[in-house]
Amino acid sequence: MKYVDLNNTELNVSRICLGTAGFGEKLNEEECFRILDAFVQAGGNFIDTANVYCKWVEGLGNCSEQIIGKWLRQRKPDGKVIVATKGAHYSFEDPSKSRVNREAIRADLEESCRTLGKDVIDFYWLHRDDPEKPVEEILDILEELKKEGKIRYYGFSNYGTERLKEIEKCLRERKLPGITAVSNQWSLAGINPGGNTNPDPTLVEFSEEEYQWHCKTKTASVPFSSTAMGFFSKLEKAGIPVAAEKEVDEIWMQTMEKRLTGISQEQKRAYWNLTNLRTYEKLRKLQKETESSLQALSLAYFFHQPFQTIPVTGVRDLSQLKDALTACEIEMEPELFGGWIKQGENI
Repeated sequence: MKYVDLNNTELNVSRICLGTAGFGEKLNEEECFRILDAFVQAGGNFIDTANVYCKWVEGLGNCSEQIIGKWLRQRKPDGKVIVATKGAHYSFEDPSKSRVNREAIRADLEESCRTLGKDVIDFYWLHRDDPEKPVEEILDILEELKKEGKIRYYGFSNYGTERLKEIEKCLRERKLPGITAVSNQWSLAGINPGGNTNPDPTLVEFSEEEYQWHCKTKTASVPFSSTAMGFFSKLEKAGIPVAAEKEVDEIWMQTMEKRLTGISQEQKRAYWNLTNLRTYEKLRKLQKETESSLQALSLAYFFHQPFQTIPVTGVRDLSQLKDALTACEIEMEPELFGGWIKQGENI
């Protein structure tokens, strides 16, 4: 396992962050414990969760945090793991009502601390933005929590570039450190316009504008959905030939799409496009050269960016975890990755 000092913090985190959105919904407690144990044994120490995870299922509550909290109490890792959680997501009972306010954020944080069994959260994300609220007010709330010792560091998830610029400007004017990290949706597979697998309009997809902002500010990126739900691996499993083996046209695309039996309609709508097929071609070529899986290579892509990038990836079993961990050990020259896609072309 390799580690990085997270931007503007004293946190030394693993290059892979374990995502836990499926804990309690798609995976039972025993399966979750097995994955957490294996992740930590392999040297992983950065775990991502959220107060809202599983609340979309009636009766489950903040099940992801509950399982992680129980695991922490039983395993007692004693500071060996860094748990990042999130608050201020909208309520599923009233999605139109913003919860980016002092009362809601404190309520979420208190529930998270109680559930996780922690007095202080190592890293706290605001899970959603409220464009109508001045950034000064949002920063006031977060700085209060930091001064009270309830959180050590904070970042922003699903925030657009213009809002990030406003926050950065406010921090600079207050003579505070810049934004530590941003967590938006980003993978090597580009998303078709309007085709996101998650139709939530408050979700923020990584953009070329944000890429350039990260390059300029060197703010860390902690992207979620970092493997596009295993899209490239599923293409390989479906036996899709590399695009260069045949001239690609609309008929070829339609024929190949019918072979995608292991991919949902939502995933096809999101990721089935020529740009991603060209990326798939590059991955297959590198696969032969490195003997690495497509899943591992698509994660390794993030380690060759001009700014700090720590992908969040969830797994269903130990074999998928092994794949993710392998990505940390892939050593390649940056140009092998940088030459694939022009800035912004895949997004």
